[in-house]
Amino acid sequence: MDIYKRLLGYVKPYRWRLALAFLCMLAFSMSNALVSVAIYVITKGFFQKDHVVIDNIPHIPYLSKLFPQISSFALPIIWVPIILVIVFILRGFFDYISNYQMSNVGILAVRKVRDDLYRHLVYLSHDFYAKGRTGDFLSRITNDVGQIQGAITDVITDLVKQPMVLIFNIPFIFFWGGKYALIAILIFPLVAIPIVLLGKQLRKLTKKMQERTGDITSFIGETLAGAHIVKSFTSEEREIHRFEEINKSVFDYFRRTIKITIIQRPLIELIGAVGAAFAVWFGIKYLPAERFAAFFISLYICYEPLKKISKVNSTIQQSIAAGQRIFEVLDSKPTICDKPGAISFDEPVREISYEHVDFFYETDKWVLKDIEVKARHNEVIAFVGASGSGKTTLVSLLLRFYDPIKGSIKINGRDIRDLTLPSLRGMIGIVSQETVLFNCTIRENIAYGRPDASLEDVKRAAEIAFADHFIEALPKGYDTPLGDRGLKLSGGERQRIAIARALLKDPPILVLDEATSHLDTQSEKEVQGALENLMKDRTVFVIAHRLSTIQKAKNILVMDKGRIVQQGTSDSLLRQGGVYKNLYDLQFNL
Repeated sequence: MDIYKRLLGYVKPYRWRLALAFLCMLAFSMSNALVSVAIYVITKGFFQKDHVVIDNIPHIPYLSKLFPQISSFALPIIWVPIILVIVFILRGFFDYISNYQMSNVGILAVRKVRDDLYRHLVYLSHDFYAKGRTGDFLSRITNDVGQIQGAITDVITDLVKQPMVLIFNIPFIFFWGGKYALIAILIFPLVAIPIVLLGKQLRKLTKKMQERTGDITSFIGETLAGAHIVKSFTSEEREIHRFEEINKSVFDYFRRTIKITIIQRPLIELIGAVGAAFAVWFGIKYLPAERFAAFFISLYICYEPLKKISKVNSTIQQSIAAGQRIFEVLDSKPTICDKPGAISFDEPVREISYEHVDFFYETDKWVLKDIEVKARHNEVIAFVGASGSGKTTLVSLLLRFYDPIKGSIKINGRDIRDLTLPSLRGMIGIVSQETVLFNCTIRENIAYGRPDASLEDVKRAAEIAFADHFIEALPKGYDTPLGDRGLKLSGGERQRIAIARALLKDPPILVLDEATSHLDTQSEKEVQGALENLMKDRTVFVIAHRLSTIQKAKNILVMDKGRIVQQGTSDSLLRQGGVYKNLYDLQFNL
């Protein structure tokens, strides 16, 4: 229940709505209890035709003493339908207001949970995403958050409204039924038996079902993202079969959950019916028709809240299962964050140094070992090496996607862990090997690092990146929506937009991770020239698999198995032989 209490914490900001809803629930409960009075008056009027006289309630001996006029009170028959309408107008009005306010509270609370969850996900570190699946995170932020809305609205409503209905209606059961009401009332506590027995089992099944639902979301995301691979290998039927297996397991859990949820209601109705049956049997024998009708309606009104309260337990168990998955994320702490007293870096970048840096993703599986690098202002450092040699990890540490296990990275002699993350990452521009574009316009994608940039600035960056020609040829130019992941463009076009994005940010440090990998030979030459202009007056880290892109670099660091094994210009490294010469021969001397 600690999880459920945390969920209820999201309701606190909307206290005035809750207060209004509770007041309307109170008024609804009072008017709902008057339904039995209306039934009494109707039945009395049916027999008396012209008027209704309130009498024949001997089991309340003090009523006539408190209200002497009641024994002679006569109500004209015209008031019978009016009373019925008034009762149901009051009942419907207060029910509408309370439900409307509670629904608003639920929607607002769920929106806040989803906002908090998304914000927290965005700020979590890279290692968190490495441990999970994107589809599962999507399931938590959509399915699981949606699951808790009923826990907030329906549960609070039923836990407040239904007990009120009972409190106001039970006196009327005794009012109309007298001692025969005890038979039905004594049965009430027995309805807790199915609630307790089935609740724990329901929570376990619901949690498993939600986990498998996350598997579905993840599987669909992976399959659709790799649709071209699925089709090229003609694996459609195999993927469909895998999906059907996962979907069937979700269905199996869902069916078992529904079975438990549904069985509670008839069990409670059966227990209630036993109590009501005894009370009705005695009522038929000893009560007059008008009191029996009112008594029966009062019993019915009381058993309906009990059935709803039994549903509350099911909803709570389901929300606890969803809440566990939500709070698993919210309770995860970013491993990379600003340390207390971190400063905002605003100096010109004079030097970047890696000092005896070691790093691994998994314990004892070293990715980098004893790395020492110094890059000064206006210097280009190129990293080459086979895949898995640690090149991309090296620049990931500079961006503080991860922190070194040993050693330190410094800018102007200051450890980057002493800097605020926004100030550190704000002075680094990156064009990665895997081009990431967003489902918005070309202009918005280029201006991603500078949302306030003018259209002229965006066009200038696109021109330097040799992207202006194909952009202006599009029907809407810079206002053309790119669609999901920018798939409307070719690989080379997407890469040039990414380069324009880095150009517009105008950072003092630039990271080029295979920035020209998706360009044809002609475009590569054009963009390479633009990049050379961009590199002026900046500290640049270039990661290259294609050695043709770094032939002019004055400082090439050759990496092998997480270590820097060679350093120098291309010509000097060729004369040395070793790893660089082998890579060069593989690419140019086949």
